[in-house]
Amino acid sequence: MSRVTASPNPGHAPEDTGGVPQTAQTPKASPFKGARHQLMVLAAVCCLALGGVFVRVSEVGPVATGAYRSLFAVPLLLGMSMGMARRGKGEAGAAPQRTRIGMRDQLITALGGLFLAADLCLWNISFLYTSLAEANLLANLVPFIIAPLAFFLFGDRLPWKLAFPALLALAGLYVLVILGTGLDPKHLRGDLLALGTAVFYALFLVVAKGLRERHEATRIMAGLSLVCAIACFAVAAVLDEKLLPTSAKGWLVLIALAVTSQVFGQTLMAHAVKFLPLQLAALFVLLQPVAAAVYGFALFDQHLSLVQMAGIAILLVSIFWAKNLLEGRK
Repeated sequence: MSRVTASPNPGHAPEDTGGVPQTAQTPKASPFKGARHQLMVLAAVCCLALGGVFVRVSEVGPVATGAYRSLFAVPLLLGMSMGMARRGKGEAGAAPQRTRIGMRDQLITALGGLFLAADLCLWNISFLYTSLAEANLLANLVPFIIAPLAFFLFGDRLPWKLAFPALLALAGLYVLVILGTGLDPKHLRGDLLALGTAVFYALFLVVAKGLRERHEATRIMAGLSLVCAIACFAVAAVLDEKLLPTSAKGWLVLIALAVTSQVFGQTLMAHAVKFLPLQLAALFVLLQPVAAAVYGFALFDQHLSLVQMAGIAILLVSIFWAKNLLEGRK
């Protein structure tokens, strides 16, 4: 899942997890620029898929690793917000009006940060029990959760055709989780944790959507990331995880996680998808579980059976189908 967390907006997954920005019209580009932006999206996918790798090699616990990733993102996001404000001042000749974040939105931000923390905790722990490919893929099931949430909370129309990819996704889950794992308790635990990730990420997106409509994206994400980091550190302490790296290598792993996933992955993705057709961008995003599978095989000798690969293929088709329906295509 494309765990993009830099710019939440309606219909776009800020981490992640597997969403692409929805724009009314994709700017036309020359063939050279089109190829360049496709390479940028591919590079972003490869960077984002590295998250599970760094969790597995980190000297601190999986939840603490997520805490550092969120914590390191805060100064980056604040710097981006300040830079945007200065640029706006230089262009307009006066500082842009910034809406004050009231008490109600501060509480909503705290709630969103807790949802994001739950998402990150479950996802990082899942890497220890299931394959990198499965953890990335199952966390990408957000479209099937966000659609009914939007229906019940906001009254958004729920396309009846979504039932077809939903049924296909259930079939894929059965093949991957039940047939593919043989109900191995450890493996099944990891898959269930990854599924829980999708639920909490969908809840986070609902909160982020409302906040983004009233406040600037990087400013909101800085607050969400700070709450997420504090909550993750608290959970890591309760779980008695190791909180501090003991070597320079351990700190470098945490910094590399933040740079690859938070900076390179998210920045490249956010820039490149603006210049690509949504359908093509969505296809590239779905390559993240494939990249994770390659990392898992090369670095941790994680083999996928034919049954598991079949389940992954079915789920990829169902997710892409659902995304197309939710974006208004037939």
